[in-house]
Amino acid sequence: MVFPLLCAFSVSAPAQADKHASPPRQQVAGAASRNQLAAYLADFQKHPEDATLRGEIVALAKSMNPAPAIPPLARDTFARAGAQMRTASSADGFKAAARLFEQAAVQAPWYADADLSAATACSQGADFDGARRNLDLYLAAVRAGVGTQNAEDLRREIDSQQARLQFQQALQQFAANPSNTARQQIIKLAKASGTAPDIPEEARGHFVMATVLMNSAEGNPGYEQRAIEEFKAALLAAPWWGDAYKKLATAQTAAGQYYEAIANLNFYQLTQFVPDRKAQDEIYRLMALGQTTADQKEKEQAEEQLRKLREDNRQQERSAVEGRQFTIEGRWYGIPVPNDYFVGDKSKPECDYIITQSSGRWTIKNACSRPSWAIDKIRVDARQISFRLSGHDPAYSFAEVNVTLGLSDDGQTLLGRATAYDKTYTPVSDRSVRWTRRVE
Repeated sequence: MVFPLLCAFSVSAPAQADKHASPPRQQVAGAASRNQLAAYLADFQKHPEDATLRGEIVALAKSMNPAPAIPPLARDTFARAGAQMRTASSADGFKAAARLFEQAAVQAPWYADADLSAATACSQGADFDGARRNLDLYLAAVRAGVGTQNAEDLRREIDSQQARLQFQQALQQFAANPSNTARQQIIKLAKASGTAPDIPEEARGHFVMATVLMNSAEGNPGYEQRAIEEFKAALLAAPWWGDAYKKLATAQTAAGQYYEAIANLNFYQLTQFVPDRKAQDEIYRLMALGQTTADQKEKEQAEEQLRKLREDNRQQERSAVEGRQFTIEGRWYGIPVPNDYFVGDKSKPECDYIITQSSGRWTIKNACSRPSWAIDKIRVDARQISFRLSGHDPAYSFAEVNVTLGLSDDGQTLLGRATAYDKTYTPVSDRSVRWTRRVE
């Protein structure tokens, strides 16, 4: 019995000694980590913008098992942020909630739920950069084994929400200034959204009208161009609508507007995720048609210019001939009337009135006129001539005759009036005068 008792003492003695032994190494390490975490955290509160220190805190916290507790101050801030989030009804309200969640994450940088909640609040406040920044902090802080599907879903929703907002802003800019650059931006954003935006009813109405007009264009002048304008109106309301670009290009091709059709087929190609091979071949065909049409038009313009030049030359030649045929210059004889002021007639060529021009000066000569009579103040204006016949002859009561004659269309007759005045410049007679060209 003594041996077992000794054995009992020999066994129990070390057990008594363990009560006074040093703590296990794991406990010592845990205490050191907590102390280090507390020191890091105190320093971080003074420099919350220090991303390196924040990363060290998160890494240290993730290495600790169990995870360090969330300080009461951080939990209280998180609760206030949640209350703000639940009552928020505007972008500013959600941004205020996000700032509180971010404050909680500063008070405990390993508080991953605070980062995720801040990202959610930012996204609802349309602060997409802030949402992505907080998501990155969440993924850095979340402990191993914790699912991150919610974060991945939130990132996709942020991308989609931002794309929708950018799309609406681009539409507003396009409505104010429908430039090709704005059109391309809208198509790019529509494709980036992954789901084609709904076509507005306004655009559909124009599209249907355009289709009806195109189908009725044969035998209805003007329908083709009206269809083109309706397609354009549809694309003002829905500038991302690929089918409308393709239909518009078809209508423009039928109207011979090849380069306009090419431009709209290129817009159609931009709307496609995979380029349309047939549409690209059609672009090449229209480029060839446009070039041949341009060449033909250039040829026709050159021919028209040549025709016009020839016509101008012929007109000039005709004008020159007519100028020679229908000029006032030449030999003229009068058709006699009783008490005539003029001498000669058809049978007396020697008494013809000879009208000539030299260096811009006009003269009228007559070999049979009385020496005391003179013809002066000659004025020619296009096809009209005026002059004065004056003299002192006792056989006549007049002292001066003012004559105005106009050339007939065939250039063979001068027809007009002659008004006679006495010495007191009182009219004494007025009669018609007719001279005929002497044809040699």
